[in-house]
Amino acid sequence: MCILFLFINPRPKVGEYKLIIVNNRDEFYNRPTKPAHFWDDTIVGGMDIEEHCKGGTWLAASKGGKISCLLNVFQPVNSFTTGKVSRGFLVVDYLNSCKKGHQYMEEVKNSGKIYNAFNLITLDPEGNSYDVNFYNSESKVIHQIQPGFHGFGNSPLMKPFKKVEKGKTMFQDLVNTYGEKEHEEKLITELFTMMQNKDLNFPDSQLTEQGKGHSEQYVKKLSSIWVSCLDANYGTRTTTVILVDKEDQLVYRERTMQDPVNPESPVWEHNNFTFTIAPADTCKST
Repeated sequence: MCILFLFINPRPKVGEYKLIIVNNRDEFYNRPTKPAHFWDDTIVGGMDIEEHCKGGTWLAASKGGKISCLLNVFQPVNSFTTGKVSRGFLVVDYLNSCKKGHQYMEEVKNSGKIYNAFNLITLDPEGNSYDVNFYNSESKVIHQIQPGFHGFGNSPLMKPFKKVEKGKTMFQDLVNTYGEKEHEEKLITELFTMMQNKDLNFPDSQLTEQGKGHSEQYVKKLSSIWVSCLDANYGTRTTTVILVDKEDQLVYRERTMQDPVNPESPVWEHNNFTFTIAPADTCKST
C-alpha cells in the first residue's frame, strides 16, 4: 500500500514548479530497506534490500529527470500469491532505459511476466513540462495523465479510495497556497504534515471490495493517508517530496524511519538531494 499526489504544470513561469510530487510508502516495518541515496550517480531513491527483491524500489528519479512510482494494488487474500516477479524492478528498469514511459509500459504489458497486481506511474521530461503515464496491470490499459492535480492509490484509476480523494483536495489547497519557489521550505513542511493525516476514511466500499478476506479492523486502518497497523507490523515508513522547477532543478526530500524500525518510537532520518536535470547520457539500456 502506498499513496501519491501529483501536480503537473503545463506552462510554468519563472519561480514556479513544473512538477510537485508527494508519496507515502506503506510497508512491513521489518522489511530491510536502504534510505534514499544515489545509485551509481544516476538514480536517487530508496532501495529494497530484502533477498527476493534486492535492488528494487517504490519511487526514484534519474539525473535525466525521469521519475517513476510503483503502487501495489490491494488484493483479496486469495488473489495474492508468492513466487511472482518482483514489482520493484519495474521502476528501476524504466529509469535505466532510454524508453519513454508509454513505450516502456507497452513492453511490460506484452512481456508475459507474471506479477501481483500493481499500478505504475512514469514521468518523462517533455519540453517545459512532463509527459505522465499510468498503467494498471489488471486492466492492461495505459492512460496518459493530463496536467493538473491527481491522486493515485492502490485501486484502479477510476475507482479511487476515499483517502485518495480527500488527500487530493488537501494537496491542491496546499499547492495553491505555497506552490511557488519562494515558499519552497514551507511547501515541503506542509506536505510532510499532510501525509501524516491519520483520519479514517471509512466506510469505503471500494476498499472493502478489494479487501475481501482481510479483517474489517485491518481494512479500516488502511483507510487513512498515514497508515499504522502495529498488530500486523505494517504501516507508513517513508514520505518523499519531489519538486522540479522551471529551470530543471530537482529537489528530492525524504523523511523515513531508520532501520531497524521501532514503529512505536521511530528514529527519523532525513535525506535531501538537489541537482540540475541533465537529459542526455543517463540511460543505460535501450
